[in-house]
Amino acid sequence: MAVDQLVFLAVSSFIVGFSGALVPGPVFVATVVESTKRGYVAGPLIVIGHALAEAVTIFAFYLGLSFLIGSIAAKVVIGVVGGSFLIWMSYNLINSVRKASLELSASGYSTTSTGHGSIVTGILTSVSNPYFFLWWATVGNDFTLRGIEIAGLLGVAIFALSHWMSDLSWYTLVSASIHKGRKLMSAKVYKGILAICGVFLLFLGLVFILEGLRSIA
Repeated sequence: MAVDQLVFLAVSSFIVGFSGALVPGPVFVATVVESTKRGYVAGPLIVIGHALAEAVTIFAFYLGLSFLIGSIAAKVVIGVVGGSFLIWMSYNLINSVRKASLELSASGYSTTSTGHGSIVTGILTSVSNPYFFLWWATVGNDFTLRGIEIAGLLGVAIFALSHWMSDLSWYTLVSASIHKGRKLMSAKVYKGILAICGVFLLFLGLVFILEGLRSIA
């Protein structure tokens, strides 16, 4: 077991997860709405629901990928597809920096599970988003495979926990900010974070593709 590989897996999982959490989407809107009702606990509760949906997905990937761990074809396809999707994410993030903004107003939006609790809201806003399945079929698949290769189930657990920590830190900050009626962060700082994440995704995408192609040699 290579400790340096586990550290890189953890850091990469956190940053990639953080870059996804930063972009306003259904889970972000749900956090805004629920925070106006439940206060700062809404963010962590929604992340629990989001993590439950992802845990099922990760477990399914683990069961399937553990049988394909020795397949060169699987490593090449997953590496190239996952890397390409990361590069696409990088392009979108960097391209959106100039006009990026965070709107904390929830007017005109409603969660799909009103009255059913923040955890259920987190589950439903996750699985009802097509981007959720696209991300996990490509990037999530790749990270799961890498976790298995490095340390088996422990590697997968480190990937999952690091990924969830990025969600938890961001959405807790969102709900706490709304609860206290304060501005989340300046537009300049937000754009800077997006730009840094975009560059890192580009780097990581190229690494995934090169390592996938290297499996052929």
